[in-house]
Amino acid sequence: MSAQGGSSIVVVGAGVFGLTTAVRLAEAGLKVRVIAGAPPGETASGVAAGMLAPAFETALDPPGGASLPLMLAARDLWPALAERLGVALDRSGAAAAGPAGWLDDLEVRLATLGLQPEAVGRADLEAWAPGMNPVFGRGLMTREDWRIEPRLALAALVSRLTELGGRIDHEVLSAEAALAIQAPLVLATGIDQRLSRLAPELAALEPIKGQILHRNDRPGPARVIRTEGAYALASGGGLLAGATMEAGRADRIPDRGAQAGLRSAIAGLFPSLPTAGWRTRVGVRAASPDGLPLAGCSGREGLFLAVGARRNGWLLAPLVADIVTAAVTGKDGGPWASRLDPSRFARDDGEGRA
Repeated sequence: MSAQGGSSIVVVGAGVFGLTTAVRLAEAGLKVRVIAGAPPGETASGVAAGMLAPAFETALDPPGGASLPLMLAARDLWPALAERLGVALDRSGAAAAGPAGWLDDLEVRLATLGLQPEAVGRADLEAWAPGMNPVFGRGLMTREDWRIEPRLALAALVSRLTELGGRIDHEVLSAEAALAIQAPLVLATGIDQRLSRLAPELAALEPIKGQILHRNDRPGPARVIRTEGAYALASGGGLLAGATMEAGRADRIPDRGAQAGLRSAIAGLFPSLPTAGWRTRVGVRAASPDGLPLAGCSGREGLFLAVGARRNGWLLAPLVADIVTAAVTGKDGGPWASRLDPSRFARDDGEGRA
């Protein structure tokens, strides 16, 4: 099944996967309606840090380690998209500082991936992040990692979609209501138990709760700083620190106990920072077994998937949008479509294939 220019299509979900896919579909000439169960800023994408970080994410997050070429390809789609949206990309790079053993291990991991970070000294670290722990006398810096401000980008995606004639309806959709929609459907809902029975491929996903800390009484560093167990960056006029990875949890309740490691890591990075004054933001990510999204055709006729970003939704969104748009319109999805094929976790005689 393929849709052509002028056809109608419904996208369920208004996070970065849903909105970016909706925009690409509208750019391809389709009439797009987005059904948003939550305002864009309240989705996991709105809570996120906006990392476009193929280097440090592949080195520090094991499930993504084999996917550096894919992640670089996705990142390289961002400049053109950002230009169409009228939003800025922070391409100043990211740095890492922390205990010597951790930093040495990170350098080895980056080298194994074929990346060559720059060695930076204490003066650079202090210039970028005043008040950093003085025991961190050296660091690493890469220009491969960028960042976007999530809420500004979500608003720009909404504006672009509206400009292209698309619309957004705010409602909570049941599986029964979804089945009644007389148009092709793209599920970009992350973890949503109400809709899980619509597509067999969604059974492969698990929730990962993420908590991010923010405070307005201190400016963030001049560029993203990674350390053992945390990152710190400037966002919304303040300092943002993240993020927990709580596998199997789908609640959105702030949990101080689960934040202990994150708070300890940030205290180690900025020892003079008061422990009080943080505000918690909570989002729930969807993750597949290999850490990569499900993007393309479902086994169910007329249904397409754009889900399972783990912690790289912002980075991967343009690539996912292109693959889904190609699937919807019956075109070639490009070199990465098979890698993100939703059927790769299908069961056959008890054996999973990936």
